[in-house]
Amino acid sequence: MLKRHAFFLTFLFFFSASQASERIPLWENLFYRIGQNSLGTFTYAYGAPWALGIGGTYAMIESGVDWNWNRFCVRHETLSLWASLPGGVVGTLAPVALPLALYLGSDDKEIQLAGIAMGQAALLAFGTTTVIKAFTGRTPPHVLDAIDNDPKYQKDYSDKFRFGFVRGSLIDGWPSGHTATAVAMATTLITLYPDNSWILAGGILYSATIGISMSFIAHWASDIFAGMLTGIAIGRTVGKSFAQMRDNNKEKKYSFMITPSYAGFSLKF
Repeated sequence: MLKRHAFFLTFLFFFSASQASERIPLWENLFYRIGQNSLGTFTYAYGAPWALGIGGTYAMIESGVDWNWNRFCVRHETLSLWASLPGGVVGTLAPVALPLALYLGSDDKEIQLAGIAMGQAALLAFGTTTVIKAFTGRTPPHVLDAIDNDPKYQKDYSDKFRFGFVRGSLIDGWPSGHTATAVAMATTLITLYPDNSWILAGGILYSATIGISMSFIAHWASDIFAGMLTGIAIGRTVGKSFAQMRDNNKEKKYSFMITPSYAGFSLKF
């Protein structure tokens, strides 16, 4: 519920911000190539992230990684409760706060565009993972119920998927939406600024913090793994798309050419 409210607030904040004339146009940029980028989420690297996510999930279930991590979280109740806070709080608020901070907090139009790109990445990650959860219907880890000694959650149930349509939760299913959103935003920014080591380090740290945190109570470890790969596919697609737009906008509007046989002036409209 908090996540839905956060995205509703994003809409309101972006709407009010779009009225500021000194800023680059919001809506035409927020939905820039949205259809193409949505498709690119699945076709990036020939679908390798999705294949790895599915294969990795199967391997983590069959090898016992998911269940063993679940038991660790159940045995360490206090750690799990505290460790889950960054993912639940920061992972929900950051997709609103970070794009807004870049878009509203700078007069540099390139930075404003980066904020919009992160906003699109967050929207695509949220939408994509929600739709997938609607069809996969994975049973969540129920760590708190297992801690309370509920007998239904004492034997391995990490392989329980209810394939169909909305047969499971749209919040805590496969893949992890919080992780996908965090990684998508970070990857978008890293793609826009590939030579900035601070952004690279910060993006990795932020993504790892959210992903690990969400694995303590809300998600299976393989949900996090699949969410990470989903976020990479989205972030790379959105980042390259917005980088191309940014670089095209930087092209000179005029040029002057001199050769031994020709001199000319061109103006782009």
